[in-house]
Amino acid sequence: MVEKMTEEQKEFLDAEGKVVIKACPGSGKTYTVAQKLLSYVDHWKDYHSGVAVLSFTNVASNEIYEKAQSIHGSLGKLGYPHFIGTVDSFIDEFIVLRYGHLHTVGKVRPRIALSDNWKIPYKYWRSECHRNGCVDNIEQFYYGVDKKLYKGNEQVICDRRKAKMLPCQQYKKMLSDRGIVFQNETALFAYQLLKKYPEVAAAIAERFPIIIIDEVQDTSINQMAVFDLLSESGMKSIFLVGDPDQSIYEWRNANPKCMLQKLEDPNWKTIELTGNFRSSQNICNVTSFFSASLRGNGCNKAIGAWKDETEKPVLLLTRKNSEDEIINYFLGKCCKMGIEVLPKNVAVLTRGRIYSDTDIVGLWKSKEIELFAKAAYEWKLGSRKKAYQEASKASYNMIFNEDVDEYAMSQKIRECTDENAWKDYVLDILIDMPDIEKEIGEWVKNFSTVFCSACARYGYEISPDKNLKDIFKIKQSDKKTPNFKQIPLRKYFEKRTEDKYTRSSIHGVKGESYDAVLIYVKSRTGSTITPKLLMEGLLDQELMRLAYVAMTRPRRLLVLAMPETKGIKNCGRFPEKLWNYEVLEGPL
Repeated sequence: MVEKMTEEQKEFLDAEGKVVIKACPGSGKTYTVAQKLLSYVDHWKDYHSGVAVLSFTNVASNEIYEKAQSIHGSLGKLGYPHFIGTVDSFIDEFIVLRYGHLHTVGKVRPRIALSDNWKIPYKYWRSECHRNGCVDNIEQFYYGVDKKLYKGNEQVICDRRKAKMLPCQQYKKMLSDRGIVFQNETALFAYQLLKKYPEVAAAIAERFPIIIIDEVQDTSINQMAVFDLLSESGMKSIFLVGDPDQSIYEWRNANPKCMLQKLEDPNWKTIELTGNFRSSQNICNVTSFFSASLRGNGCNKAIGAWKDETEKPVLLLTRKNSEDEIINYFLGKCCKMGIEVLPKNVAVLTRGRIYSDTDIVGLWKSKEIELFAKAAYEWKLGSRKKAYQEASKASYNMIFNEDVDEYAMSQKIRECTDENAWKDYVLDILIDMPDIEKEIGEWVKNFSTVFCSACARYGYEISPDKNLKDIFKIKQSDKKTPNFKQIPLRKYFEKRTEDKYTRSSIHGVKGESYDAVLIYVKSRTGSTITPKLLMEGLLDQELMRLAYVAMTRPRRLLVLAMPETKGIKNCGRFPEKLWNYEVLEGPL
C-alpha cells in the first residue's frame, strides 16, 4: 500500500548525515522509516556493506520489515548485507561477540548472561545484600561510561556500607574477569572496546555506513555513547527517530535526555514530523497539554481519515462507581458513535500490571503455578519484593499444604526450618526461573524442573497431598485462542483480549491504535497516575509521559475516567472548551 507522504516525511527521505527526527504520535513513523530503508536498498550495489535498521524490540523490528515488504511487494528477502534487528542484537553480534576477545582478561570470547544465575560468590552477595534489605538482583546494576555504578538512571549509593568496593561491585568485577557480561552491560563493554580500539569502530562504520535507529527515546546513555563513537568513525549517515514525550521505559535504563541532547546539538540536523495520521484534531488539541514539547502552546495537526471527527474527548468524573459501571458507560458511548465494539477497535487502559486477565479462562490449574508465574513476571520487571512474596507463598503451600496469611506462614517457617535457608531456597527458585519470553506451555514445563531441583538441594519435601502433575498443569485447549500455549508468558500478563474489547496496561499498547480508548484512573493518591498528577505533575516525568502515550492511542474517542476532584476546571490542562465534562453518579 502506497501512502501519500507529507513534506516533512519527504525531507527525511532526502536527508543525509547526522539527522534526528522528532516524530509525534500517529506520524506514520514506521512507514517513513521503511521508505527510507527502501530508498537505499533499491539502488544498493555494495555487497560488503549494508544498511542497519534498529529498534528496541523484535516486534518493532518485524513491523518495519513487514511494512517495507508491503510497500515493495517484489523486494524479496531483506537479508545480507543489510541488517534489521534490535539495538541489543546489533551491539552483541557485530561488536561484543565479534571483537570482544580484544577486551577481556585472557583474550577469551565474552559470554553474555541473560540472567543473574552465576552462583560462585552468590552466597556472599545474598548474605550481605538480600538479607539486609537490598532485594534487587545483580543484573540490575551496571557501570556507566562515567565509571560510576548505576541502577536504572540513579547512581548506586549504599548507606549500609562504607567499603571501598560494595558487594555488588565485587561480584561485577568477578564476572568481568571471567569474560561474563549481562545483557544490560553489553553497551558499556562495546563502548570501552571501541574507545580502546578505534580501528574496530572504523571497521564497523565501513560495514554499516548507514544506521537508522527507531524509537531512539528508549536508548540508554551507554547505548547512545556506542553510536556516537560509530558516527565519528567514518559513517556516511545516522538517523535517530523517536519522540522524547513517549519515553516510558526508564526502569529499563532508557533515558530520553539522549534524544533531547541531539535535538539541541547544532551538529545534528533536526526534522519534525508534526502531522498526525491517527487521531482527530479534537484529540490532538487536548493531548498537547500533556506533552513536554508542546505544553499546550500548540498542537500537532490531524491529517488522517478521522481528522474532522466532531466528538470531543470526554472527562468522566466518577463518584465511587464500580469498574463495570465506568466501562459500560464507555462502551455505550462507543455504540452511540457507531464504533463497533471489538478488541481491535476498543481498549480499556489502566496503569499497572494486568494479572491473569485474559480471554484464556481457566488457564492455570492450580493456585500455586499461577503464583509462581506472577512471581516470574514481577522478578523480571524488577519488583523483587513482590516476586519473593508470591514465590514464598506458593512454595509454602507446596511443602506445608496450608493456605495461611503472611504472619502465620512466617511463624511456621521459623518453627520448622532455618529462616535463612528458606530465603535462600526461595531466591534460588526465582533466580533459576525460565525467561518470561518463553511460551506459556514451555515455561510451565521448564519451571517444574526448576522447582523440584531447588527442593532436592535444600532438603524440602513436597506435601504428599500435592500431586506435581496436577499442580504444574495448564488447560489443554481453548476454542477462542487455540494457540494460547505459544503466547510468551510476559504478553499473557500485559494484555488481554476479551469478547468485546482489549484490556491492557499502558505499556502493553505502546505503538498501537484504536478507534476508542478509555483510560481508567482508579485512585486519588499514590505513586501512580492520579488526578493530582494530571492536573499539576511535571510534564517531563515518566508517569506523565505514560499518560501521554495512553491519551494518544485513539483515533476517534478518548475517555478519561477519574475520581471527581476539586479545582479541575481551573487547573489549565482540562479547558472546558476542549473537553466534554460528564459526571457518573455514584451509588445512593
